[in-house]
Amino acid sequence: MQHSLPSSLLNIIAIFSLLLTFSPQGLSQTLVVTDEVKKMDFHDHITLISRTQAIRSSKIVAAISGQVAKINAAEGSRVSKGTALVTIRQERLRLALAAKIAGANQAKALSAVATKTFKRSKGLYTQDLISESIIDSDSALALAGLERYHQLLAEQERLAFDLANCTIKAPFSGYTGRQLVDVGEWVNPGTPVFELVDPSVIKVTVDLPEKYFGQLSLGSSVVVSISSDTEKSRVGRVTGISQSAQESTHTFPIFVTVDNRDGFLGGGMLVKTTISLNKKFTSLAVSKDAIVRDGLQTMVYTITEGKAVRIPVMTSSTNGEMIAVEGDGLQNGMQVIIRGNERIFPGSAVRLANDTSDSQHSN
Repeated sequence: MQHSLPSSLLNIIAIFSLLLTFSPQGLSQTLVVTDEVKKMDFHDHITLISRTQAIRSSKIVAAISGQVAKINAAEGSRVSKGTALVTIRQERLRLALAAKIAGANQAKALSAVATKTFKRSKGLYTQDLISESIIDSDSALALAGLERYHQLLAEQERLAFDLANCTIKAPFSGYTGRQLVDVGEWVNPGTPVFELVDPSVIKVTVDLPEKYFGQLSLGSSVVVSISSDTEKSRVGRVTGISQSAQESTHTFPIFVTVDNRDGFLGGGMLVKTTISLNKKFTSLAVSKDAIVRDGLQTMVYTITEGKAVRIPVMTSSTNGEMIAVEGDGLQNGMQVIIRGNERIFPGSAVRLANDTSDSQHSN
């Protein structure tokens, strides 16, 4: 007769099977990519909170008087240079221009007749056939006719200019901000109609404490990161250093320019700016992708006998790609994990993505 196993024994067997399944030996290997720990020169740095500003930000204004006929662009939309933003009614100007063209053509014809008469009078005067007063009169009429024609031409050009400016266009590529007028409103020269921002280059103004004045130079690198996401950053350069401190704060405005064609930063954002000072030091360095943060702890992972080994580190200066680090057990030339480290923990089975062996040993 067949006997069933006691339930307690079955539970023990089930738990043992689970332990085997979730033990490091039972786990599949995580593919990772490593990079070498290097010894590098870094600059001392200081980190300050600053605010961003688009390097080009304008209120686009009307150049002529008129009634708004159409709003061509939406708020917050991407526009190219020359894109129509607002259209002003054109009928009045078209009629005025047509009348001015007709008047100019008439003045041109009259001027031609007066000029021809004056030339004929000059010939008669040289033959003593007419008096001096007649030739003076014909000369004045010819000159007046020519001046009238030139005056009407100038007025015609002004109306053509006004007609062309009935369409208010974006003077540079960027993003529209607030719409400042609406259909039916009357605008005059200088009336703002739209806000326009070009965020492709961002300016960051940093208030440098006076004790650091003279410790950085034009061209010094600055790492700019969003305060809420310090994992992502951009590298900018110091493009201006004020030589006068602000009276209220005793800080010196430093101007930083950051390439922002990918739209990483927006105008008016609070950012962390890490400024490289002139003083240098040498340190072990790892790729910024090697850094793993777990709460307040910062670490990197290396590999020993195919297993992930955690090394706690302290970070300091950065050049945007590499970060200066200190940590017990960290050595120059050691391989640290830069890809796949977000999926592992101490003791995880790992294998290099380009390695076909069963296990990986650290160098």
